[in-house]
Amino acid sequence: MLCVSWSNGAVTASSECAIVMEIWRSGAILQTDAAIPKDVVVTLAAPAGPVHAKVSDCSQDDYGFLVEVVPETSEQWFPDAYRPVHLMAKSSA
Repeated sequence: MLCVSWSNGAVTASSECAIVMEIWRSGAILQTDAAIPKDVVVTLAAPAGPVHAKVSDCSQDDYGFLVEVVPETSEQWFPDAYRPVHLMAKSSA
């Protein structure tokens, strides 16, 4: 789970707890209770420090919203700087 914050303009700031549903070197899919508009820059509160990412897609599902994000720099992201504790090891089979 990550805390996500963003601004919808000069006045309104929002934050939301997000579940990391999928993660890869160039992005992630987060599940949130709130829609986050496409092209908004969000800040992900990762344990190693904040990660800035851009929303590339946001769609509603039965449980909330699936928000796809692309970090500004991959060095600040998976697996170098952030690795979820619940990540399953890759199977060798």
